[in-house]
Amino acid sequence: MFAQQSVYSGSDDKLKYNVKVEQLTDKVNDIFLEYYVLYIKNTSNSDVTFKPVFNYKDENGVLKNSLSHDQFEPITLKPGESIKGDYRSKRELTLFKEFLIGNSGQKASDAQFKFESISTKY
Repeated sequence: MFAQQSVYSGSDDKLKYNVKVEQLTDKVNDIFLEYYVLYIKNTSNSDVTFKPVFNYKDENGVLKNSLSHDQFEPITLKPGESIKGDYRSKRELTLFKEFLIGNSGQKASDAQFKFESISTKY
């Protein structure tokens, strides 16, 4: 998994964030996909607790967000602390993008999401 292009960056008075696209390759299970990964840093002088919210469009162009993913707990970062999403262990900081062609010569699905923006719920 290697970081690719940066697709979004921004900040507010507490956090600085950057979104990039990475790939997940699982040759054993024939799963190849791209996903958006969030890098986020606390730039304030105090602890910050938040939930990142991915705003995106589904394959039908319908605008959605990740607030409905209730299984994710709020994140707390200490001053200067950073965190990076990981598709296997920090899923709340990632958003599926699309499946790629696998070993079978086909995609697992035609589903895809188009990232629009990040917001934070404090």
